[in-house]
Amino acid sequence: MTTPRSNIYQTNVYRKSSDDIWNCLTCGLCYDGCPQGVDYPEFVKEDREGKQQGDLVHKGVFTLLSDLMADLKESKTNLAESGNNDSKIGYYPGCLDFHDMFFDLDVDFKSIADSSMNLLEKMDMSAKMLQLKCCGHDQLWQGDTETFNKLKEQNTELIIKSGIETLVTSCAECYRTLSMDYDLPCEVVHISQLLKNADLGIDSDISVTCHDACRLGRHMGEYDAPRESLESAGATVTEMAHSKNESWCCGVSTMMNCNDKSKALRKARLDEAKDTKAKVLITSCPKCLAHLNCMKTEQESVENYEFDIKDLTVFLAEQLGGK
Repeated sequence: MTTPRSNIYQTNVYRKSSDDIWNCLTCGLCYDGCPQGVDYPEFVKEDREGKQQGDLVHKGVFTLLSDLMADLKESKTNLAESGNNDSKIGYYPGCLDFHDMFFDLDVDFKSIADSSMNLLEKMDMSAKMLQLKCCGHDQLWQGDTETFNKLKEQNTELIIKSGIETLVTSCAECYRTLSMDYDLPCEVVHISQLLKNADLGIDSDISVTCHDACRLGRHMGEYDAPRESLESAGATVTEMAHSKNESWCCGVSTMMNCNDKSKALRKARLDEAKDTKAKVLITSCPKCLAHLNCMKTEQESVENYEFDIKDLTVFLAEQLGGK
């Protein structure tokens, strides 16, 4: 495996592309630490454009579903629209329904959407759940900009038609994509940014630790909101050895690279969480939730990880009303 510097040099000087562009996690750790401010993830994204994709995890089923949504006009995520239809606040659940369909884990991904809607209601921000297509995050970072642009165009039309003024999402990747790669006529917020000052009537007194999803953290610079949301609810946040801008990636942000190296990264992450002695590991990305839980299950025969791994919204919604 060559270095980021070597890949950039080979591409820009010798016009030769390296297969290593498919190994990059695009997590942003190198960019955050680069003294010259070289945006290597952006370079990788541009270099992948129009090229043969690398190995996709789960037999590429999630990519195929997004491709079908782009080509089939009426195809959308299948969580039914609900909530206050007259609200100017829209909640976008992302592809949680497909996570429930294809991840063989003891995780109820739909509960993230239910919890988010309940929390918004508790904050007097009655919202309507929007039925859109996949945001296209994976297609964009896998190099399939043609499909991404189709999804972007169709989703933008649906969002404009909804009449909302604020678009809320609980998925770090959706938040990053809708904020930076779309041009929407409405405000886009991650639900943790609304929860950080909320009075939910919760006094949990539970020790937790936070896994910073790459797209919410290093890509969008939002580290404090999830922690403040937990602390406002009475939880005690204990940091892992690598946290905030130094946090380690779960290894599968674009549904690629689920190999021994990314598994070792997740194993190290679970070990760090164990060292905090926290009862719950909190994240704000469904993919992080899936793959960290997957590794926890895989290690059950040799490791003893007694903590739970939960989405931020599910953790808070489970405790509505106090202890």
